Amino acid sequence: MKAKISFSCVDATSNPVEWMYRLEDTGFQGWEIIGEGLQKVEGEFKARVKEIYETTNLVLSLHAPLSDINIASVNKGIWEESIRQIKESIENAYEFIDDICVVHPGILSPLSVQTPEKAIQSAIEGLTTLCEFAAERGLRIAVENLISINMMLGRYPDELIQIVRGVNMDNIGLCLDVAHANTTRTLDGFLNIKAEDMEIIHLHASDNFGADDLHLPLGKGNLDWKKVLNRINDYEYEGIMVMELYTIEGGIESLEFINNIL
Repeated sequence: MKAKISFSCVDATSNPVEWMYRLEDTGFQGWEIIGEGLQKVEGEFKARVKEIYETTNLVLSLHAPLSDINIASVNKGIWEESIRQIKESIENAYEFIDDICVVHPGILSPLSVQTPEKAIQSAIEGLTTLCEFAAERGLRIAVENLISINMMLGRYPDELIQIVRGVNMDNIGLCLDVAHANTTRTLDGFLNIKAEDMEIIHLHASDNFGADDLHLPLGKGNLDWKKVLNRINDYEYEGIMVMELYTIEGGIESLEFINNIL
C-alpha cells in the first residue's frame, strides 16, 4: 500500500503530550492534529508541535475545529464565527502542516432544513473562503463525508461532490472517512468515485458495526478491510490514511492488523 499511515486521537480531552512523542517509534508516519480541546495549536502546545515538526519525519495534517462549527449555517453570525475559528486554526498551525486541512461540510438547522439549497450554498461560500485562505498558506482543503445523522450534509457521494464542485478552486478535494461511509451504506459509492470526477485527497479510517461512529481499532467492527484496502490501491491513492481512534494503543493494534492482511 502506497498510503502513509497516520494517527489522530479523537478524544480532544486526552493530553497529547502523553502519546504524541511515541507516534514515530510505534510505526506511524504522520499525525493529524484536531484543532480544538487540548490539541488546539496555541501557547505551550504550539511549541510542542513545532518540536515534533522539527525533530521527527512525521507528516502533519490538521483537522479544523468541528464542535459547534457550521459552515453551512444560514445564520450569518454563526457562519462568520465558524469561518473565523477555522481560519484561526489554520493560521496557528499552517507552518507545521504538510498539505491537508480537513473541514466538515456543515449541518442543517431547523430553518435550513426547509431550504437545504441555501445551506449548500452557504457551505460552498464558506469553503471558497477557506480555500482562498489555505492557498495563501500552501494548504489544500479536504471536505469530509459525515455520519448517518439526518441533519448532516455530505453524507452521500452526490451531495458531497455537488458541494466540492461548487468551489471554483484548485486546492480542494474529498476526505473519505471509511467508517462514516459504513454508517450511511455509501462506502461502495465513495470508493467508486473516479479521480477524473472528484479527487479523494485524504482518508480517515476506523471501524464500527454500521450504525454508530465508534472509532474502533481496525478489525474490531464489520468493515471488510481487505476489500477497502484493495479498492484504495486500485484508486492508486498515495496520500495519508489517518487512523482516527481514541488511544494510541488502538492505533498500534490497527497497524498490526493492516500489516497482517496486506
